[in-house]
Amino acid sequence: MEITDVKIYPFDTSRIGGRVRAVADITIDDILVIKGIKVIETKHGGLFISFPKKVSSKGTYVDIVQSLDNEFTEKVRRAIIDRYKELMNIK
Repeated sequence: MEITDVKIYPFDTSRIGGRVRAVADITIDDILVIKGIKVIETKHGGLFISFPKKVSSKGTYVDIVQSLDNEFTEKVRRAIIDRYKELMNIK
């Protein structure tokens, strides 16, 4: 599976104390789109992604999309973070 498109929507919540910096949509093999992947900044300035979640009836968050392959998860993470840094002119 190849990531054929990455769209980044800057969404900085730092002014209100949040850590979300953007929301991303990815296209896989030009046939599947995953929307709503969050780019989140850690306390130490690093970046990671969070796949879309929903609130269960018990009030806990449950992943809507989950990768079962660590290599593919890393490929998605790298594609999104690299595109975000490129868009925001971060080295």
